[in-house]
Amino acid sequence: MTVEELAGMTLGDALRAQARMRPDAPALWGDARALTWGQLDAEVDQLAGLLTHMGVRKGDAIGFLITKRPEVVTGFLACARLGAIMAPINFKMHPDRLRFQVESANLRTLIIEREFDELLRPMLSWFTDPGRVLYVGDKGKYGDVTYADIVHHQAPPPVDVTLDDPCYYNYTSGTTGNPKGAIATHRNVQQNGLTAFDRPGIDGLGFDASHVFLGMFSVFAHPHELFHRSILCGGAFVIVDTLNPRVIAETIQRFSVSWMMAVPSFYEMLLDHVEEDRFNLSSLRVLESGGAWVSPDTLARLEQKFGAAFMPVWGSTETTGVAVAMRPDRPRRPGSTGKPVAGYDLRVVDGQGRDVAVGDVGEMIIRGPAVVSGYINSADDGEILFHDGWYHTQDLVRFDEDGFIHFVGRRSEMLKIGGIRVYPLEIERVIKEHPEVRDCVVVRAEERIRGEIPRAIIQRAPGSTLDVRRLQRYCRDRLEGYKIPRIVEFWAQIPKLPNGKIDKAAVLAVPANPDRDDR
Repeated sequence: MTVEELAGMTLGDALRAQARMRPDAPALWGDARALTWGQLDAEVDQLAGLLTHMGVRKGDAIGFLITKRPEVVTGFLACARLGAIMAPINFKMHPDRLRFQVESANLRTLIIEREFDELLRPMLSWFTDPGRVLYVGDKGKYGDVTYADIVHHQAPPPVDVTLDDPCYYNYTSGTTGNPKGAIATHRNVQQNGLTAFDRPGIDGLGFDASHVFLGMFSVFAHPHELFHRSILCGGAFVIVDTLNPRVIAETIQRFSVSWMMAVPSFYEMLLDHVEEDRFNLSSLRVLESGGAWVSPDTLARLEQKFGAAFMPVWGSTETTGVAVAMRPDRPRRPGSTGKPVAGYDLRVVDGQGRDVAVGDVGEMIIRGPAVVSGYINSADDGEILFHDGWYHTQDLVRFDEDGFIHFVGRRSEMLKIGGIRVYPLEIERVIKEHPEVRDCVVVRAEERIRGEIPRAIIQRAPGSTLDVRRLQRYCRDRLEGYKIPRIVEFWAQIPKLPNGKIDKAAVLAVPANPDRDDR
């Protein structure tokens, strides 16, 4: 059975097909246990039976408040098999936003670990019906049902699930501050997974069943990407709940991980750790990375140290994953993230929706079968971002003459300095090329006379003595004067979101302080 045929099935049916084709082949590897495709399918059936016994029906949204463990995958796929909807909950959110998520998704059932009981206590009053709670691991205070009870259940009666049924609410930040849940269907997830594979006449990303995949995603940031490629080809994937470089290096060595996906800052941490401890990471072949720009120097160091090819990618919640990539076995273009992957149409348009000329900056809009159709209970955002089948990303980009995409910045983050448009991303890229900079972010600040000015927050590399004057002198040789950061702060750590991207809201919440230097 081909990957195209499997991508034309619902997630539950694709899992069943893999279990029949390769029942004894490894599917999931974790710290404490492993599952073959046959065992994974059987466990998903049992969990679906337990959820049905608890009252879950097609169309119900199920909240997931658990750490990254195999039950994230079995739970996701059990929901998919029942026609229910996985709704991962970010336990780091403010209680008001948690409540908005619970109420907007109309959650009635929660899969949870006991360690989150204190967070669960107020949540129960937000449920429209008495909440149904299933504990993973030890039993908690608010229910008697545990995951171990699946041994008493078998597959439920078949449910009529279609490719266009929702399977997943993927929450992202909203323009009003509340999270907005992108409604991902089985088709969206499967079609995004399909883009990874080379097919006759179609270039994918080069993924295939020979790869052991390790995705460094959290439970509440694209958990489907932990497994959705592997389910189409029958390859193995690894689940590990840590960002500790030593543990990740041990995991790569233990399971012979060949394809990894993480944000650049994590690869840099791993790079430093490997230089110290010399793990055997020779199995690595591809380092896929999105969420931030990587300097040519860092890219070269990564490829040299790991002996693996680095692949920049771009994707979003609304595209259900990677939509732009630069394959390492194809010609590269410095400063670019690559080209649209198969299955996505992409345009660069001006404020009136007209295509801009090659080399001109415009907003990137995108469509395809993996692009979601909108958000749950969020009509305003949907009207702003979705028009005539196109998703308006708010990202400012330009196409070059060879079709490579160059990201310029976010529309909302653009600065106007003396009437001139300035994009923070351009400044960040220059600063990140400095050998004494580990990470940085440039945001808008206000000055009484000049108005808007660039403010740079910098995390030094280990052992660095970089100061403001040296940094500004470095920028002066590479940037126009008005783009040089007027405020430079050195922070010990720059806050990050669960997906590894810089938390710009948290950065902006800290008042500018030109004297800050966390040594």
